[in-house]
Amino acid sequence: MIVYRFKAYDPKGKIHTGNLFLTSEEEVISFLLRNNLTPIEVKLLPQSFFYQILLKLFFKITFKQKLFLIRSLYLILKSGLSLDKGLEILTKEAKGGLKDFLFYLSYNLQRGEPFYKTFAAFPQVFSEVEIETIKAGEVAGNLIENLEKLAENLDRQRQIRNEIISNIIYPAIVLLLAFGVIVLLITFVMPKISILLTQLTEKQPFLTRILIAVSQFVNQNLTVVTLVLILFFFLLIFVLVLKQTRNLLIKILMKMPIFSYLYLSLALSQVLFVLRSLLGSGLSLTQALRLAANSTFHPQVKKAFFNVEADIRTGKKFGDALLAQETIPVFLANILGIANETGGLEETLAVMENFYLEEFRTTIRNLLNLLQPVLLIFVGGIVGFVAIAILVPIYQQISTQLQFQEGRGRIPGQF
Repeated sequence: MIVYRFKAYDPKGKIHTGNLFLTSEEEVISFLLRNNLTPIEVKLLPQSFFYQILLKLFFKITFKQKLFLIRSLYLILKSGLSLDKGLEILTKEAKGGLKDFLFYLSYNLQRGEPFYKTFAAFPQVFSEVEIETIKAGEVAGNLIENLEKLAENLDRQRQIRNEIISNIIYPAIVLLLAFGVIVLLITFVMPKISILLTQLTEKQPFLTRILIAVSQFVNQNLTVVTLVLILFFFLLIFVLVLKQTRNLLIKILMKMPIFSYLYLSLALSQVLFVLRSLLGSGLSLTQALRLAANSTFHPQVKKAFFNVEADIRTGKKFGDALLAQETIPVFLANILGIANETGGLEETLAVMENFYLEEFRTTIRNLLNLLQPVLLIFVGGIVGFVAIAILVPIYQQISTQLQFQEGRGRIPGQF
């Protein structure tokens, strides 16, 4: 993709900079002038493979910006404001990758390109479901309704994400504080206390010896331990970011009963919501099934819906195709099959997506309610271990001193 970096000023003298995905310098200058921007500098960015990779990495439209974009486009069209004027207003307020995208959208619309074509040029930002929904709305003449459905879908994803994050904040803080206390204890407190403990008694209790040994090992190899912790931290990030390792972690979690049910409930809720939105956008059942399958993050649910689409194309009924998939619950398959026969599929999808979403939320709440006392027990166990390891030798020394004093004060021959 050819990219030009520009610098221009508007009628008020404000400087604007950004990237334009156009084919020539003349087009860039012409486009800027049409948008009341006077170019100061236009520069073709390098077309090397390495630079293109950097451009894809740094050209970002955040989830929040994408939600803002879809909502704004819906409101512009819904209010009756001309799209050119609406995009001009949005571009003035936008920044970074979103501003570049809006410039490119304006350029394509001025050339008479379909609305969805601009979104299709950025598959790293917009999913296939989002692109096809916009395309279907543009072709069928219900683009406003489809943009509303996309905004609803993105807002729903945001709510689920925020709910998960808010629920794990407390356990994360507790674990972080516990780790901080352990580090502070081993590296700063124990080296000073261990001298006292070794002087109090020659034979320390087992727990005391463990605590002293761990403290001495960490302090003697502090650089190595620090490097190991840093490497572990980056390895954890690498596992979570890289697709292959993330999928492997997901497969491991899916074998655990609670996590597998949690994961399946969220995936079913999402795929049913997307399926309902696509059917309401005017897509056929087979098209909606294919796109809904692509939208889910659950590999088994993805495979199941692809199989359902293939079975329907061979002439099998929707309900029978669902029942043939082990991943899809029998209750869900039956009720969707009946709804498809009676013509109430979209309404039933709405009911079932809310059912599985509530199942997900309830399971999360129950899991976190169970996790909180477990964390408290864990922190209490650490505190108890340290207290016993430190106080027991002190208590033994006090008992020895008292026994020695009692022995010295006893009268000979007295019982």
